[in-house]
Amino acid sequence: MECTEQIIERHYHKIDGKKVQVARAEKGWTITRLATESGITRKTIGEIEKGYKKKIRKSTIEQIAITLGKQVEYFCTHIEKKID
Repeated sequence: MECTEQIIERHYHKIDGKKVQVARAEKGWTITRLATESGITRKTIGEIEKGYKKKIRKSTIEQIAITLGKQVEYFCTHIEKKID
């Protein structure tokens, strides 16, 4: 599964901030801890979790996903299967 092609072409993704919050909570981490571990600013993570940040770079999502031990697709709000 991949995020939609249209999103990938823009180099931005739309993700579910609540899923970031849940994955972070599952590890027992604060936003500050996730920021420290991922290298993403605390402000950016907070904005993502609250849904304030509308354009999120693919690299940012990838770093958060790696740090939280999840696949990028887990955080995507729109997932569709490619049919060949």
